[in-house]
Amino acid sequence: MHFTFTKSGIFFYKKPFLLMLFFALTLLVNRQAEAQVIYQGGSNVQLLYGRDLQQSGDLATITLEHFGSYGAVEQFVFADLFNDVSLASPNLYMEWYPKVSLSRATGKKIGLGPISDVLLSGGINVLFGGPEDFFVYTAGPAFKFRIPGSGLLQLETYYHKQLGEEYDGTYQITPSWDVVLPVSEKVHLRFRGFMDYIGDRGPGSTQYLTQPQLFLDLGNTWGKPGKMYFGSEWRYWNNVAGIEGLEESFLQANLLISL
Repeated sequence: MHFTFTKSGIFFYKKPFLLMLFFALTLLVNRQAEAQVIYQGGSNVQLLYGRDLQQSGDLATITLEHFGSYGAVEQFVFADLFNDVSLASPNLYMEWYPKVSLSRATGKKIGLGPISDVLLSGGINVLFGGPEDFFVYTAGPAFKFRIPGSGLLQLETYYHKQLGEEYDGTYQITPSWDVVLPVSEKVHLRFRGFMDYIGDRGPGSTQYLTQPQLFLDLGNTWGKPGKMYFGSEWRYWNNVAGIEGLEESFLQANLLISL
């Protein structure tokens, strides 16, 4: 079974947290709606295929991804359908991360030095299929950083708790990035990805997962930048699911189409 922990689990968490976060987001959205703030967002679909570099086996994945912001509130959500190349009876993995920008919520710049904003975030990670279902709650602060030009560089710090297990909650530190690298007028590269570092949960070992992606902006070559990208993704997972000594290393071709 192959599944991905991405953008998940150093913040105190109790079960009512997500409910309180939901109401807070609702109030903020209503407040922003009164101010006639326009929702902004974007979506894409990704088609990936690759082979395990350490053992035989292939992996095919269809990913739907969406980012959106509405005033002080933003969210990131994605869903993966994955299995072998046939994609017969695929597993489904989903993550959702609503966040509140303190700068936009208060109307004051919340930042210091290279930090441009601080956000409060919650999240859920869900796997359907495989030997057993998987559900993780996360909560914690996120920090956005100033970088030259356009793009994203952020650091998310979370408390991470897997539901239905007696394992202790743990921490997760997740840097992520998405930047454009213009090589020439026609050739634009896009470098994006993340790394999850998840602490020891008790019987589970410390683990880390990274999925850097490098794309060529195909659309830019015919005058329509940002519409279609082709490139590669390397997925490396050390101590898969906290199992010490178990590793995955997939090199995948990736076609990304903006919707």
